[in-house]
This record gives sequence, structure tokens and C-alpha cells, in this order.
Amino acid sequence: MNRPSLGLVGGDTRSWRRLILDSLRDRNNIETVPFQDIVNSHAKLLDSVESLRLQTIQLSVKNEKLRQENTALEIQGGGSAGGDIKANERITGLEKKLFKLQEELTELHRRKGENAQQVVDLSTALQTREKQNQAHEIKINDLESSAVSLRSANKSLEQTIVDMQQANQALVDEHQTLHLLCTTAEQELKKVKIENFDLVNRWVEQKRKDADKVNLENDEWRTQKQAQLRRALTEAGTHSLSSSVDLELPPPTVCISASLPTAVLSRFDAHDGEANALRFSRCGNFFATGGADRKVKLWEVQGDRCVAFATLTGSNQGVTAIDFDYNDQYVLGSCNDHATRIWSVHDHRIKHTLTGHSNKVYAAKFFGDALHVVSGGHDRTIKVWDLRARACNRTIFAGSSCHDLCAYGGGMGSNTIISGHFDKKIRFWDTRSESATNEITLLGRITSLDLSPDHQSMLACARDDCCKVIDLRMNQTKQTLHYINYKVGSDFTRASFSPDGQYASAGGHDGTIFIWDVLTGKLVKSLKEHNSNVTAVSWHAKGRFMASVERSKKCIIWSDY
Repeated sequence: MNRPSLGLVGGDTRSWRRLILDSLRDRNNIETVPFQDIVNSHAKLLDSVESLRLQTIQLSVKNEKLRQENTALEIQGGGSAGGDIKANERITGLEKKLFKLQEELTELHRRKGENAQQVVDLSTALQTREKQNQAHEIKINDLESSAVSLRSANKSLEQTIVDMQQANQALVDEHQTLHLLCTTAEQELKKVKIENFDLVNRWVEQKRKDADKVNLENDEWRTQKQAQLRRALTEAGTHSLSSSVDLELPPPTVCISASLPTAVLSRFDAHDGEANALRFSRCGNFFATGGADRKVKLWEVQGDRCVAFATLTGSNQGVTAIDFDYNDQYVLGSCNDHATRIWSVHDHRIKHTLTGHSNKVYAAKFFGDALHVVSGGHDRTIKVWDLRARACNRTIFAGSSCHDLCAYGGGMGSNTIISGHFDKKIRFWDTRSESATNEITLLGRITSLDLSPDHQSMLACARDDCCKVIDLRMNQTKQTLHYINYKVGSDFTRASFSPDGQYASAGGHDGTIFIWDVLTGKLVKSLKEHNSNVTAVSWHAKGRFMASVERSKKCIIWSDY
């Protein structure tokens, strides 16, 4: 049953007094109408009881009068017989009348009892109804209290809804503003990308022009030098021209069969920081390491220990790669300070500092002889340096960051450069042409390149956790070296051929060194002594030892005993 609300409804113009009066009237109607029949019946019963009570009193008075008359008649007694007969008749009539009155009185008592029972039943029903009314009243009060609390909660929720609508509208406005700003920023970004693309193209074109200009100047300088040389030869006649460099180079050390390393011969800390590079000399008498401490160290194996006999300084940042010239007179180091340096092995001094790259130099190799160097780095260029002129005589735009290099052809007649790049490609360059002569694409970023001793194969290590043996005569992969636990740990992990070309070795991310048989492609040995990523592996020229360095500055010399 719905009860009228005592609260003011928005928009209702009635006064609060009228509302209270209407509420009281409605409440009175609700509480009295259901019991009106009971109250009326109860009132009628009370009237009947009262009338019966009055009739009973009247009959009692008449009965008393009749008794008194009967007593008076008995006292008067005898007189005459006629008088007795009349008296008896009168008494008989009175007795009948009394009997009738008694029956009526009995009937009245019975009706009185029934009425009393009805009164009791009605009183019980009335009490039950009153209890129900009280319960309903309590329930109504509770519901009214709940209604009041619900109204308060409703008002609070309505206010919350209003606040949320305002906040939502603010968010919608902010979103529209941000969307507009985002659209504007995207348009600006598109314009900037177009401008950047245009600037890059212009920069590349300018670099190409600069490189062409430098190459032209070098060609002119070389032409002038050749002309001067011809004039000098003409003037000298039969005199021989002395050269500052001895071109009669000693024959390289030949390895018949490399031994498979099985045990640690020596373990030591090579650098104060990370060890990045490692290379045995071509004769095998010593080896060099380069690290993040900006030093190149020369080591000699003496029995079961290694002794550093020289520390080459001068680099401003970490050393990334190392190489020796053909007769082990110079050691070459590429550095992160955009330069390549050449030290003398004899006096340990810097002989040349080659600057020209615009970013880190990742790889550098002697090119053909000790008078030419090729370098590549993060600036996506490959530079060929002439040490006699102390200048770059050729710049090649490779199009991708160069991670490693090697010269193909052998000896002083090398004219092909092979480069491994970040874009998963191996590129072949002829120093006499402008563009790459060939490309080989692998499945991962190239981390290192190493030529076999006969220069007919090349070992390429890539970030797809495989090493590829490439046939340089056919320019195709002839063997894939891999193992389930072999994972390449960095973009500059250096793999190496053994000096007899029978084995290939590479370091893994967990400190394990893996050695494969190049012919069968099967893993023949795994060595686990390092504790972190092995960055470089190099073999002794005669195959007696193998050296390895890890990122956490350790160097290990391995042997077969």
C-alpha cells in the first residue's frame, strides 16, 4: 500500500500545512475504514445488550409485583368459594404469565450470552486488528524512515550524477581538445617526416658529392704523385727508387692440423672493464685484447700463464676490434670515439690516428698491406685509408651500420671488401666500382666475418643463433653451424676459423664456447668456463691454443692438455 510522501515534490505549489493535513486525513481514512464495520457491529451489540438489560429489569419489576400480588391474595385467603376460584384462576393466569416471562427471561439470558460471546469474539478480533495495526504502524514507520534515507541517498546520487555528467562533459571537451591537438601534431609530424626525409636525401646526396669530390681529389693527387714518380724515374735513369716499406713480406705461418682444445691453460683479467676484442698475431708469438677501459694490451703466453708486455693507450673510448698487419709490426684498433688508431708493436706508440667517421667505428682491418686500412661503423659508411697520404682515399655509403669487415683476395692484391651489416646483409665491394658487386642476405643481424686460411670460405655469425660457412667462389651458403643451446649474446660477437680451416668456434650468451666441424657441421666440443657472454674467440696461428674473452673482463687460454 502506497503512503503519501511528506516531503515537498519539486514543482508542487501546495503549502506544507495543506500537505500535512491531507496526509493526516489519508492516514485516518487508511486506519479507520477497514474497521468501520466491526465498530458499527460492536455499537449495535452494545445497544442490544443495553435494551435487553432494560427489558430484564422491567420483567424483574413486573415479576416482583406479581409476587407481591400473589402474596396479598394468599393472605386474603378464604372468603367465599367463588372468591377462591377466581383467585385460583388469577393465580393460574399469573403463573402462566410468570412462566412465560421466565421463558422470555431465559431467552433473553441466552441471547445475552450469545451477544456477550459475540462481544468477546469481536473484542478479540478488535485486539488482533489493533495488533496488526500496531505492526503495520511500526512497518510504516520503518518504511517511512527507509523512504527518508532513500530520498537522501537519491538526492546524493542525483548530485553524484550531476557531478559525473559535469566531469564527463569536461572529459569529452578535453578529449575533443586532445584529439584536435593530436590531429594537429600528426599533421605537423607528417610535415616534419617529409622535411626530414628531404633533408636526409639532401644530406646523402651532399655526402655522395663530398665523397666524389674527395675521391676526385685523391685521384688527382695520385695522378700527380705518379707523374712525379715517372719524372723522378726518368731523371734517376737506372737508379732504383727506395721504398719506405719493405714489400718482401715473410711467408705466413702454416698450420697443418689444429688441436682441439679441451682444458683451461690460463685464466686472468684482461681489462678493468668489458673485454670487447681479441686477436692472435699472424706469427702466433703474442696476442692482443681490447676493452671498454680504452686500452689495447699485448700478451705473451709463457708456460701456463699470460704476461702483458705492453699496454697501448691513446683511445678516448672503448676499443671494438683489433687486427695485425701482415708481418706483425703494427696493431690496429677501431674505437667508439669515431676514430681508428694504429700502434707500433716495437715501441708501443701511436703511428696513425684515422678520423673521419661521424659515429662509432665497429670494425677495421689492414687492407692488403700495412699501407692501407679499411674501416666501417655506425655511420653506415666504409672508408679506405691510405697511410702514406694519411687520408681517406675512398668513402663507400653502405646504407646500413657496418659490424665487421674483411678483405678478400689475399696478400697485397686485395681489391674486394666484404662487409657485414645491421640489415642482415653481407655486401661485396670492389674498390674500383661505385656500388656493391654482390649481396647475401641472412636471417639475422651480422655480428662478425672471418675468412678461412685458403680464402675460399667465409664464416659469418648472425643474431639468428647460427653461423654460416659461405663459399666465396659460388657466393652461397655451404654449411650452417648451430646447436640448441647456442645463443648469440650481442651484435658484436666474433666467431673464428681454426688456422687449418677444419673447425669453427663461437661464444654463446651463457659463457659456453661451441666448436663445430666445418665439413660435417656437427658440434665436436663445448667448453664452459666463462660466466657471461663470450664476445670474441681467436686461434693461435699454429693451432696450439685458443683464446676467448668475455664481457666481464675475463680472458681464458685453452689447450689440448
